[in-house]
Amino acid sequence: MKVLFLTTKLNDVGGIQQYNRIFIETAREQGHKVTIVEKIGGGLFSKSIFAAKSLLQGMRGWDLIWCGHINFSPVGYFIWKVKKTPYAISTHGLETWELRESHKEPVRNAKLITTVAHYSKKKLVEQIPELENRVYMLYSFADGIKWHIKEKSQTLAKKLRLEGKKVILTVARLSKEEGYKGYDRIIQSLPRIQKDVPNTAYILVGKGDDAPRVSRLVEEMGLQKDVILAGYVSDEELIDYYNLADVFAMPSKKEGAPAVFLEALACGLPVIGGNCDGSSTPIMDGKVGFLIDPESIDEITETIVKILKKEVEPKLLDGEWLRREMLAKFGKDKFEERVGEVMNLVQGEDK
Repeated sequence: MKVLFLTTKLNDVGGIQQYNRIFIETAREQGHKVTIVEKIGGGLFSKSIFAAKSLLQGMRGWDLIWCGHINFSPVGYFIWKVKKTPYAISTHGLETWELRESHKEPVRNAKLITTVAHYSKKKLVEQIPELENRVYMLYSFADGIKWHIKEKSQTLAKKLRLEGKKVILTVARLSKEEGYKGYDRIIQSLPRIQKDVPNTAYILVGKGDDAPRVSRLVEEMGLQKDVILAGYVSDEELIDYYNLADVFAMPSKKEGAPAVFLEALACGLPVIGGNCDGSSTPIMDGKVGFLIDPESIDEITETIVKILKKEVEPKLLDGEWLRREMLAKFGKDKFEERVGEVMNLVQGEDK
């Protein structure tokens, strides 16, 4: 099948970019011919260039237009109106919960829509009921070879001055626009956690324009020695951070289905997520972790303390069990199988 894939810049850092990269690689390995049009940068000029390139390419002979983000769905819709080329849309979370007016008709007429969390499918179908049988669960994934259980890095522990300490970890983009990740509430809960579990520290991995505010919060609370703002960490280093930690916590309110939960589980970490968004999908509705009220400092504190004191169900602290359960549903091989399934679906008869 000849596919035109519309996407943001693929080598940018981000979960959506990684998801699209692996999707394209897998589709090509399965014999499909995939041509890419990338949106480079922001602003009106970049959008105009991207739209022009997409439309010019789209007028050629394709079996399918794949929109790697819902923002590109109007382009797919226009090509379909002109050329009758079917199009599919990848969705990833928050952008689907309240559809823009400009997206509703393109979404309604897509041949197929993929999403990463059952919560997002529910929100889509609530808005456009006829989508019920056209939304396919193409879950996020974690590569079990790349992310694995290993010995704690004493070099990293020494570098961060964490020898002998219990460690809470969050990996997230620090964005003012995404102030829902919950890392500030973990910082606020830390003194209470330390009353029950002394020598507990918190590592926040990630960069973004919210970092100065977070740094001020840490200083205001006098937690400079206990909160490490690690900034950007490469994947090669990040595996050591996962394996140094005792619990991964991201009590967010507006997640799609973050791959960081899967990476943490692949490294054998207990995980905590919010109970009001797509976090329930990677945490398997609480089967492999803890879903809590992300607004509640009390629940954040209580859950982290119970994990650190080993006062929870033993299997939820069993790294090998957590890893096996995650890989059985969200391993890279499972993602590749689902890509094959979804490509077979879109090759069926047109709407």
